[in-house]
Amino acid sequence: MSSRDAGGYERDDPYPPSQSRPRHRALEVTVGERGVEGAIRLFKKLVQRDGILRDLKRHSRYEKPGDRRRRKKREAARRLRKQESRARARGLPMD
Repeated sequence: MSSRDAGGYERDDPYPPSQSRPRHRALEVTVGERGVEGAIRLFKKLVQRDGILRDLKRHSRYEKPGDRRRRKKREAARRLRKQESRARARGLPMD
């Protein structure tokens, strides 16, 4: 467990309350033998997998609380459907 100070944030936390915590981890792609084009393709794939662009688009405009709840519910249902279809494809029992 981590300890918290009087301000309510973790002591080991490099981001004090005055700074905002980054939403995503830093992406790093080395060019190496694959060339610049290959590195760009890999970078795009990493950005898409992390959902950075989707997050930026979502935060570009204000989202009303009711719309946010509905979106979260839709996303949760979608994740559940994906899990169930993957389990069926693997022949695993569904919970």
